[in-house]
Amino acid sequence: MKLERLKITSLSKINSVVRTPGYDACDLTPGIVHFGTGNFHRAHQAVYCDTLLNQGDTQWGITGVSLRSSTMRDKLAPQDHLYTLAVLGEQETDYRIIGSMLTLLVGPEDPEAVIEILAKQQTQLVTTTITEKGYYLKNGVVDIECADIAHDLESIMLPKTTYGYLAAGLIKRSLLGGLPITVLCCDNMNGGGECLKEGVRLLLAEHSPETLPWVDANVAFSASMVDRVTPATDDTLKDKVAQALGVADVAPVATEPFSQWIIEDKFAGTRPAFDKAGALFVEDIAPFERVKLRFLNAGHSMLAALGYLARDRFIHESLQRSSLARFTEQALKKDVMPVTLVPEVINAETYIAQVLARFRNANLPYAALQVGTDSSQKIQQRWFPSIDDALEQGRDARYLAFALAAWGHFIHKALVNDDLNDPLKADFARCASSGQSSDLKVFLTLAGANKFRFFAHQEFMASVHRYHCVISDMGVELAIEHNF
Repeated sequence: MKLERLKITSLSKINSVVRTPGYDACDLTPGIVHFGTGNFHRAHQAVYCDTLLNQGDTQWGITGVSLRSSTMRDKLAPQDHLYTLAVLGEQETDYRIIGSMLTLLVGPEDPEAVIEILAKQQTQLVTTTITEKGYYLKNGVVDIECADIAHDLESIMLPKTTYGYLAAGLIKRSLLGGLPITVLCCDNMNGGGECLKEGVRLLLAEHSPETLPWVDANVAFSASMVDRVTPATDDTLKDKVAQALGVADVAPVATEPFSQWIIEDKFAGTRPAFDKAGALFVEDIAPFERVKLRFLNAGHSMLAALGYLARDRFIHESLQRSSLARFTEQALKKDVMPVTLVPEVINAETYIAQVLARFRNANLPYAALQVGTDSSQKIQQRWFPSIDDALEQGRDARYLAFALAAWGHFIHKALVNDDLNDPLKADFARCASSGQSSDLKVFLTLAGANKFRFFAHQEFMASVHRYHCVISDMGVELAIEHNF
């Protein structure tokens, strides 16, 4: 028997344990335009908006914008843009219908509609989850030689980039005497708001320099830090959702119970009360970004290397090994925590426990190789600064020394198994011999370690090489048990 499709008229037929919108879509104002309507946005910002709408703050409905494909629009439009959020806890799954997305525009099909909604007075906030690629950066600045940027520099009548749509929309908004508006980056990028500002100003300087003073006076470009695991949607999820709801949803999204949104408190005009939905407004998001990088991301990279050496497929399997779990926890507590400035609103030990609990959730499995992708680029930010800080304070950073040694073995073993997914793979392969400790120094140099002080610290590097030899002799688990 074919199930009825999820839509407004089928909400009354949904299982009563499933939370549904407590508001009427007809009463909502589309106050937000969002670029990038993938799963992460639908499990994160759209949920915060849904919470506000359920609280009676009806001015924050979302107009979604897809810059490329009509796929998401074609799935959601027949469902009145409703979809199911499945929150996968370790023991049970919580289902909730999200109704904050009011419509979804496909930019290439109707660019004028996107420009028009950006210019409307009711639009007070623009948000973005377009991934790092969508910012077209090269060496930290907008790459004007990129084809899409070059296109928009030539003309923004049919924009190719988010910058192009924003520039065209702001030109029209200024001509209409529009109200102030905020553009909020919701991708995890350092200085994401400034990146958006740079790209928009680049195009305005080319096409409408007279609009720049209005933008300076009426537009705020802000950044945020976001955190919530959101895997791809598969048929298994769709089947589980159908069974739980009693109706069919072709576009559900799964996520974890944890959700974090740290927002730079820099707004032009009305600021949504996202703090009432669990977000945090701060003057400076940099300390929060640093905490995530040094604890969550660093711990992830450690477990990816250690777990792969222990022949685990998934991170949660590695945490079932007491030696690996204990090592990772102690590395964060003893090497990272003492040298990291943690904002007062965060308890570092609680945060570490929370991070490890999230990694243990088998319902949201992280593949060790997936987490280990591009590790040569990641450990530059996740491990190296903490090592320098620890050594500067006279600490031995022995857990991080062991992590570097394990990473060297990870690179070598993944090369041998043809598992390595890294931009430096060819360079690693060219320099690798037979897993000797001499390879480690070359690998670290390729990863940029020579730009950090620890690389010239003889005692520290000696410990790294010693641990590398111990892992070669004993394997990673015994090496940990005998040394920590």
